[in-house]
Amino acid sequence: MERKTRNAAKEKPGRNIAAALGRKPPRKAAREMLLLEARRLRGIFAEIAQRYVEEMEARIASAIAAMESRPLPPGKAEELLETVQSLSVKARKGRRKDLARIEKVTDALLKGLEEQG
Repeated sequence: MERKTRNAAKEKPGRNIAAALGRKPPRKAAREMLLLEARRLRGIFAEIAQRYVEEMEARIASAIAAMESRPLPPGKAEELLETVQSLSVKARKGRRKDLARIEKVTDALLKGLEEQG
């Protein structure tokens, strides 16, 4: 009998935790959990955005360094200039599609410079 009592005592805390996790949290606790998760989401977003900006700035800086380090044939320079000048964005709106356009132009610029190197 003592053996059953020991096993039952060991299982009770686990059952209580499982039962507690299975239940919906009270409204106040749910609100607090939601606030914590929203803050976590904000932090994740800021971290990803910061890394994206750093990566794009580094890629653009790389293109600038490549252009400064060696001369480009006039035809290639004009072609790349047209590519960059064709960029149409509305920076004040802060749209993702404008970031995608900048990324596309940067890719084209780097590719054009690699063809010369």
